[in-house]
Amino acid sequence: MKLNFFTDTKPVVITLLLCTIHCSSSKHLERESASRNMADDYSEAKVSPSASPAALPKSEVKLQENKSQRRMMVYTVVVNLQSKEIEPKVTEIIKLAESFGGYALQYSSQGTIQLKIPQENLKTFLQTLKKESHNYSEDVSAKDVTEDYLDTEIRLENAQKMRTRLLEILKSAKTLEETLKVEAELSKISESIERWEGKLKYLSSAIQLSTVTVHVRQKWEPVVQKDYKPGPLGYPFFYLYLGLGKVKDGLIWLFVQEIPKEN
Repeated sequence: MKLNFFTDTKPVVITLLLCTIHCSSSKHLERESASRNMADDYSEAKVSPSASPAALPKSEVKLQENKSQRRMMVYTVVVNLQSKEIEPKVTEIIKLAESFGGYALQYSSQGTIQLKIPQENLKTFLQTLKKESHNYSEDVSAKDVTEDYLDTEIRLENAQKMRTRLLEILKSAKTLEETLKVEAELSKISESIERWEGKLKYLSSAIQLSTVTVHVRQKWEPVVQKDYKPGPLGYPFFYLYLGLGKVKDGLIWLFVQEIPKEN
């Protein structure tokens, strides 16, 4: 029996052709699906600048909050002024500072006063002092301690968390050696906490209360000579004094005229 190759193999060829078409279409669909997924991922990865803080990591949210905080400034002012009397002026300046919620750290009878003035009242205090003083001048300097303050807060928070962990470990310590090691670490971390707390307290006080140093100097006034007015019995002597002065001026003039002039 003689077989026809093209007739007998036709079903097999058709089957292979259909499989090839199906596979190629499946791969094409997979490529399109992957492309769409990549586009969706790319569009989701693009975060709008106005995205809500909830969509951002906690560290970035905290950083944005810290940047938006008010700057923490420490102000130092040096004032120079003059007064007829030093001690009364020193007392007057101290009372003025107290009326603005401040106080005097130290002062001397020579006219140097160191004051602490609340930062919110500093500008008004200086304006009032200027109006009530002579030859007033001031030098204001400011120091930004925002980063130092925030850094100290973070260090204190981390130290407190570490102390909490060590206390939990101390409860579960089974041997004396473990207990002593944990207690030694607790002592160190407690010292760090006290140090950071002290620094925060110092920075807070420096921010809230500005330092003002006032130097009061004696005001110099020229001496005005008063005209002499003789009494009733003193007029003869007064006019005699004036007459002798005129005679003296006349003699000097005659002496000058008699000096021979060189030709």
